Amino acid sequence: MRVLLVGDHPPPFGGVAIHVQQLHRFLRSREVEAKVLDIGKGGRPVPDVLPMRGPAHFALRLTGFLASGWTVHVHTSGNNPKAWLLAAAVGSPPGARAPRFITLHSGLLPDYLAAAPSRRAFARVALAGYSRIIAVSAAVRDALVSCGIPEEKLLVHPAFCASQVQAGAVPVRVEAARARRRPLLVMAHHPSPVYGRKLAFRALRLLTESHRGVGLALFGPGTDSEDFLRDARELGVAGPLEPLGELDHPAALGLIARSDVFLRPTTHDGDSISVREALALGVPCVASDVCERPEGTRLFRAGDATSLAATVREAVAAGPLRVASPDVGPVLLDMYEALSPRPAPVRPVPVTW
Repeated sequence: MRVLLVGDHPPPFGGVAIHVQQLHRFLRSREVEAKVLDIGKGGRPVPDVLPMRGPAHFALRLTGFLASGWTVHVHTSGNNPKAWLLAAAVGSPPGARAPRFITLHSGLLPDYLAAAPSRRAFARVALAGYSRIIAVSAAVRDALVSCGIPEEKLLVHPAFCASQVQAGAVPVRVEAARARRRPLLVMAHHPSPVYGRKLAFRALRLLTESHRGVGLALFGPGTDSEDFLRDARELGVAGPLEPLGELDHPAALGLIARSDVFLRPTTHDGDSISVREALALGVPCVASDVCERPEGTRLFRAGDATSLAATVREAVAAGPLRVASPDVGPVLLDMYEALSPRPAPVRPVPVTW
C-alpha cells in the first residue's frame, strides 16, 4: 500500500503541519511507502516531502498519484475558502484507483459553516468523493452532519500520534528561562487573538502576587512584535515574560517537558495537539473550556483571567501527572488497509505439453 498525505508540513510548526509530519513518520516506521504533498510555505528539503510550486504543479502531481493508485489523505482546517477549495480539488477528480480520506482539524469550522448556507452546500459537494471524513471533535462532526454529510462516512478521532511525541534538546535560552523561573509556565503563541495572549498576560499579573518567581515562556511567531511588547507593557508583565520566538518542534517539546504548567487560553479550539503533547509528556495542562478537552486537562472559564490564574495555582500545587494518550496512527493505517482495493488474484496459467 502507498499513502499520499496532502497538507502543510513544517516549517512553520502549526498543529496541522505537526500532525502531518508525525503521521508520515509513523507510516514510514510501519514500512508503508508514504509521501507528503506539502501545500505550505515549504522549508529545508525532507525525504519524501514534495514542495508545491503553484496550483498547476499541484494538480499535475496529484493527478499522477491518483492515477497510480495511491491512497490519498488530505489534512486541512476547514475554516476558510482555501481549505474547502483544497478539499474539492482532491475529492472531485474522477479516475482515482484507491480511496480518498480527509481530516478536518479546526475548532473554527462549525462557526464558518454556520455563517452561510452556500458554505454548507459547497462543503457537501467538496466532501462527496471521500470514503471517510475524520473530524477531530464531536463539534466538527456535528457541523458536518448539519451540511448533509452521511453519518456513516464520518469518524471522530483526535489528530494525535502519541508514539511520535519525543522531547528534544533545547537552546541555551530555554535552559536559562527554566533556571530563573519557579514555576515556569509555557504557552504556544500566535498573533491571532484566538490564542488568548492578553488573557494569559492578565492571569500572569495575578499570579505574580502569589508566586514571585513565576515566569511565562512563549514560543511561536510574533513574540518580538510591537503588539506583543505593547500588551506586555500595558498589562504590567514585561518582567516575568520569556519570549522565545519560533522553536523547531523537538525543541518546543523539550521546553514543554521542562515546564511546570502548559497553558492553552484559546477563545476557540479544535483538538489541540499541543495540549495532548503536554499531557503525554506528564506536564499539567490548563486550558479554556471552549471545547471538549482530553482527560487530565484542568479547565478554566474561557475569557476569565481570575479563573485561569486560580486553575494554574491548582495545577502547580498538584504537580506532574501522567495520562494515557491516544495514537491515531494505527487506527488510520487499519482504515487505509480495510478500504483499499485488494489486488486481483493471480490465476494459474494451464500448461499444455
